Amino acid sequence: MKAKISIFVMLLITIALSAIPNWFTSDVSKEYPDYFVGKSFARIRSGDILEAENIAKLEALKDASSTISCNVSGETINHSSEAGTGSQIKAEEYFLSETKIRTDLEIMGYEILKTEKEAENVYFLIGIPANDLLNSFKNKIENSIRKISEVYDFAEELAENNPEQSIKKYEECIFQTGLLQDDLQIYLFLNKWQNEFQNDISKLPSQQKIENKLIILVGSTTKSTETLANDLLKTFLLQQSGNYSFIFYPFEYENTGFISNFGKNFAEICSGILTDKKKWQSISYSKNKEADLVFRGKIMESDNGMLLTLTMENSNKMVVKSNQLFVNKTTCVNIGWDKIKPENLEQALQSKLALYNSIQTDNCLKVDIQTDKMSDGPVIYYYDEEPKILVRTNKSCFVRLMYIFADGTKILLVDNYPIATDQANQWIQIPFDGVICEPSGVEQLILQASTEKQPVVNYKRKNMGDGTYIDIIEVDISSQIALTRGIKIKNPKKEITEKVYQWTVFEK
Repeated sequence: MKAKISIFVMLLITIALSAIPNWFTSDVSKEYPDYFVGKSFARIRSGDILEAENIAKLEALKDASSTISCNVSGETINHSSEAGTGSQIKAEEYFLSETKIRTDLEIMGYEILKTEKEAENVYFLIGIPANDLLNSFKNKIENSIRKISEVYDFAEELAENNPEQSIKKYEECIFQTGLLQDDLQIYLFLNKWQNEFQNDISKLPSQQKIENKLIILVGSTTKSTETLANDLLKTFLLQQSGNYSFIFYPFEYENTGFISNFGKNFAEICSGILTDKKKWQSISYSKNKEADLVFRGKIMESDNGMLLTLTMENSNKMVVKSNQLFVNKTTCVNIGWDKIKPENLEQALQSKLALYNSIQTDNCLKVDIQTDKMSDGPVIYYYDEEPKILVRTNKSCFVRLMYIFADGTKILLVDNYPIATDQANQWIQIPFDGVICEPSGVEQLILQASTEKQPVVNYKRKNMGDGTYIDIIEVDISSQIALTRGIKIKNPKKEITEKVYQWTVFEK
């Protein structure tokens, strides 16, 4: 009887696996060489096929965005190194916001290349034509150049008689300049680093010049963080009254995905103002799909101060309001640059640069990673919290989890954990029993997956007391990745890919 049950179970698994489209688990790059592609699937719940299709399309778009973000950042690093300009670029300027790219792609549109439905799941393959993407960003850059020039001229006209409005226009100029640089980075990648806009951009006022104008108008008066929050939220507080639920993500530092003490605390102050003055309901990050409104902030630092930007998205993830606020250097000094910048920023950025330089994305094997704090924005953990780590792969493989502490210590969490064939395309919780501890700061999680067992990582176990321990990796992680990938040359059938996830740790 047991044998019959086992055969029956195996038969069910075989039938289920045979229903997965071949294109979903294979490399489609040769079939669609002129596209950036993304794949995903969604389970059909309660017979709601339309909802499953929408979820699958958004997840596929996220997959494509992740590929573009990683490729652009990695290529920018390599190109800057080859051109000899790497030392002139701040490390944080290499990275792009995956969320921003995804929003751009939603607006630009994408094609559904393949779709298939079986009893429980729907599968989607979407494609963004590379040439259409190039032309879209070309148009965006042309519009940004024109807009920056027009807004700056308007700000100059207003400066004498209407300084308050002039300040807003100068702030908008700086904000648009930042967007222009992000779009230009993607455009150069798509256009094989040929910059036809160099002459037009050189004619625009520099950020330094705009900030100097702002300093004269704003003056050197110090403002409290509460005053800054109210100034930044002024346009949002005019929103029509209603019973809204919202998520307010911590303010991200540049495009790094890192969070500072100021970025965390300032978001909490803003959230409190909205709750107090608008009576809106703040909900947890894990319920991000239920929020009516989503607020995303960013800190862009300069020698003269910093620019705070804030956008508000509706439930369709469309930006419906935005605002910018320039904070003078005197106020920044009063707040403390050590609080404005994320802890161990330089070390974390160098670590991230090394990872992007060594990581390559395999077109066949796909991996994704998330935690119990499922989020579409920066993630925060506090001391003594116990994170749950989940991974999803599109085929059977072995996964390795490596972790970089805020102080640079590199440890091995899980090695060669097997994902079985019948677990493919499902979120699987990794058997990891750990707790968040000091030091505080930015910490990074590297997921490496391979269709074959990976070489052993050399580590040394350190006893932390109370029956706890950490396994300290004795080699550089980027060297370990390069070593693992070197095996692929000897075995072309072996597939390897990586994913980097990060969160910021704070004391309670």
